[in-house]
Amino acid sequence: MSSRTTPIAAAVNALRPAFGATFVMSIFINLTMFMVPIYSLQIYDRVLSSRNTGTLLMLTLIAALFIALYGLLEYARRGVLVRAGVRFNDVLSAPLLNAAFRAKLAGHQTGADQAIRDAETLRESISSAIVVSLFDIPWSLVFIGLCYLLHPLLGNVALIGSVLILLCALISELVTRAGLEAVTRHAAEKNRFAQSSLRNAEAVFGLGMGKAVTHRWREFDNNVVAAQSTSSERTAALLGVSKTIRMAVQIALLGAGAWLAIGREISPGAMIAAMIIMGRALAPIEQAVANWKRIAACRSAHRRLNALFAQFPERKSGTELPRPQGHLSAEQLFLVPPGGGEPVVRNLNFEIEAGTVLAVIGPSGGGKSSLVRALAGVWTPAKGAVRLDSANLSQWDPNELGQRIGYLPQEAEFLPATVAENIARLGTPDDKEVVRAAKVAGVHDTILKLPQGYETPIGDGGVVLSGGQRQRLALARALYGRPCLVILDEPNSNLDGQGEAALGRAIQTMKANGQTVVIVTHKPQVMRLVDKVLVLVNGVMTEFGDRDEVMPKVSGPRIANLPVRGDQQAAAGSGSASAHRRPVPPTPPDRETSISKVA
Repeated sequence: MSSRTTPIAAAVNALRPAFGATFVMSIFINLTMFMVPIYSLQIYDRVLSSRNTGTLLMLTLIAALFIALYGLLEYARRGVLVRAGVRFNDVLSAPLLNAAFRAKLAGHQTGADQAIRDAETLRESISSAIVVSLFDIPWSLVFIGLCYLLHPLLGNVALIGSVLILLCALISELVTRAGLEAVTRHAAEKNRFAQSSLRNAEAVFGLGMGKAVTHRWREFDNNVVAAQSTSSERTAALLGVSKTIRMAVQIALLGAGAWLAIGREISPGAMIAAMIIMGRALAPIEQAVANWKRIAACRSAHRRLNALFAQFPERKSGTELPRPQGHLSAEQLFLVPPGGGEPVVRNLNFEIEAGTVLAVIGPSGGGKSSLVRALAGVWTPAKGAVRLDSANLSQWDPNELGQRIGYLPQEAEFLPATVAENIARLGTPDDKEVVRAAKVAGVHDTILKLPQGYETPIGDGGVVLSGGQRQRLALARALYGRPCLVILDEPNSNLDGQGEAALGRAIQTMKANGQTVVIVTHKPQVMRLVDKVLVLVNGVMTEFGDRDEVMPKVSGPRIANLPVRGDQQAAAGSGSASAHRRPVPPTPPDRETSISKVA
């Protein structure tokens, strides 16, 4: 595959054998269609004049064979296209999901959701009558040429009718393009609002927002309906015009044929044959006009997917790196949140050896969660690098890196699967490793009390877990596979005393196993277990070093009273701190560092 080949192009290239088979079958299908006009011609010009029933019987048997062949070929052609749609989906699904995930992490929620729908639109269209009509349209010229062979006047009528119907298709494209784009845009807004409302169902009903949310949703829905109505009305009008033209052409052809037959320029059989041939010539064109809305939707979907893949190209697999030991460092690290413009972490530099337990502390809004997202490879630095065993995280295959890192975000979410499958990160569960991780996280006994133990479904539609249970289960997931680096973002925010004790034992176990641990916390029970402390204020590292050296400087109310990001910002050029560095005072707004300065 060429380095410039997009996933869409690769998926389409994979369909070449199927399209080739469809092309060949289309040839024979359209050839069998000659049977009907030839049969009609023979009936009118030979059988009726000779009254020979034997000829009628033989012609009918031959026609029946052609009809059977036509039905078999049509069935095979549709089957090939259905399998082509499946093949298209198989080739595109992996790069599509990877691009959608990266779009979501980059803050492009609408683009990520729309990409899935766009791929489904293309897959369904490949298996639909649209592709069939596209393979049959070139044969319209053959059938029109056959009308010319019967008589030039009949050919002219068929040609004029085909041109008029094609003009309807072009006009449909011009008058419906903007409307279809508006439908897609309004539908995305409606779906995004609905999903957000459902995620916040408790707040909606707890705060009496149900009526307001319903009113707002109806506004979005009305926008979609209005755009759809306008587009559908225009499409229906043009389709009506197309059908009117077809009927007019049929009458014109019949009248012209009768005129020629009266003048003995053609036979009555030729007149009927011309009617059948013209119907076959116009059928694929009219079908394309009828499906123009879907064709336009496919074109828009193709354009959006290509834009998505261009913005989030596939990462090539580089040299396979050895299993890391857990040596972690950050070099001149600047982080900008998705969709943001200002760095939330500035010029951060630190380094810890494998097996170190590092606590990241600081006031709310100081950039702690942003930092751990970058350390886990979830966010890409705007500048600088995060290194694991000296290798930049960008050098790792994302899936391979994820297997080497255990990450517990603040919000613990699970996918629809069993407890064991979620702990095993949806891979094939290693039962011993699943149980080991659960025991280290202190959640083994809790799992055994669930209705089906480790086979209990959780996630959407599964068993509902408490906040503490979800957090401990997410910790077990982070520990699965004995990752060299475990990153925990406020892992004890929902834990009771027993849960915090289990977390402490888990940290001790990881430390004994030589695993590197980065934890965002302020809990004294956890702070007693850490080796080093990093203090992050306004995105700037103000202290870093051994716990016993750093904690006396920030203990008690002092850390809570440190300035948070607001009207005042920390100096951008002072992010690198030594083990004995004091908190930096806030600087005036005119010295605030913008992303343009760090780039």
